[in-house]
Amino acid sequence: MNEQDNYDALFSPQVDMGETAKKSTEDYRVSADQGKGGVYQSIIKFVPWHQNPKNSIQEKWVSWLVDPVTQKGRFVDCPSSIGKQSLLQDMYWKLKKSESIQEQKKADVFSRRHNFSALIQIIKDENQSELEGKIMVYRFGKKLWEKINSEMKPIIGDPHNPFDLLNGKAFALVITKVSGFNNYDQSKFIDKVIPLCMPDAEGKLQTIKPDTDKGVVFKFLQENSPDLAKYGFKEWDTDTYDYVNGVITAVTGQAPAPVNMADVNASVQQSNPTQPAQNAGITSTEISLGDLSNDTGVSTDIPNIDLPDLPEIGGITGDLSDVLKDL
Repeated sequence: MNEQDNYDALFSPQVDMGETAKKSTEDYRVSADQGKGGVYQSIIKFVPWHQNPKNSIQEKWVSWLVDPVTQKGRFVDCPSSIGKQSLLQDMYWKLKKSESIQEQKKADVFSRRHNFSALIQIIKDENQSELEGKIMVYRFGKKLWEKINSEMKPIIGDPHNPFDLLNGKAFALVITKVSGFNNYDQSKFIDKVIPLCMPDAEGKLQTIKPDTDKGVVFKFLQENSPDLAKYGFKEWDTDTYDYVNGVITAVTGQAPAPVNMADVNASVQQSNPTQPAQNAGITSTEISLGDLSNDTGVSTDIPNIDLPDLPEIGGITGDLSDVLKDL
C-alpha cells in the first residue's frame, strides 16, 4: 500500500463492523409490508419432516431478551419448552407477583411467546416467484397453529391432515396489517388438494401420484428439505447463561443465584431428576411414505396444478392465480 492509499484510508475510513447477519435462505419470511397494497398472499403446502414425521411441527417458547445497558436484544429459548426449570420464568413470576408496580412492569422483559416451525412447499407466490416449488421452513405463532389444529382435530366434521403428501389441502396465506402488526385472520385452508410437487425431467413442477416411486419421493425430500431439528429447543451454552444472567443483573440490580452454568446445571438436574417431558404441542400424525397409496377416504383423483379450472371451493373458483386474486 502506497502513501496515497494510506491517506485515502485515513480520511475515508471503511470501518469493519463485522459481518452483517444474513437472512437465512431456508426461512420463508413474509409480512404484509412485502405484499401488494399492504397485503401478502401466497399458496403453500405443509410438508412432513422426512427424518421424523411425528415431529413435523417444532414447538418451543422463546423470549426476546433485551439488555437494558446495551439496548441490544437476542432470542433465547426458554427451558420450560421441554419441562425444565427456567431462569426466565422464575424471574418473570418473581417480578410479576411483586407488590411494587415498578417491579411488575419489569416482568415484561422476561415474557415469552409460543413459536412453531414447519416445512412448507411454496406453491404460488407472486411476490417471490423464484421461491415457487422450494421447500422452506415457515415459523409462525399461535394463531396459525390454531388453524392447523382445527383441521387435524375439528370439533365438527372429519379431520384433515395438512401434512399428507398426497391428500393435504393447500393453505392460502393472507397477511394484512392491523394496528401496525401482521394479521393472519384471513388465512385459511382451501378445499383444494395439492399433492407434493416435484420437478420432472424438464424441470417443470408436477404433482406426485399414488403410484409415484416412494423412494424417489423420499430422496427428493431428503435432498431438498432444510433440517427442521435446528428450529427446535436449543440447550443453553455458557454464552447464553452469561447473557441471561447479565440481563437479570441489569434489570433487577441483583445477580441471580445461581450465577454460572455449572451451578445452574446442578440446580436444574436436582429439580428435574426425571427425563424432560416431551413437547406437549400438536404434531402431525405419523406419515409414512409406505402409506402414500393407502386409502385415506379422500379422493385420489389428484388435480394437476396447471389445470385452468378448479372445482368450486367456498365461493373461490379458477386457477391458483385466481384463488390468490379473489381471496
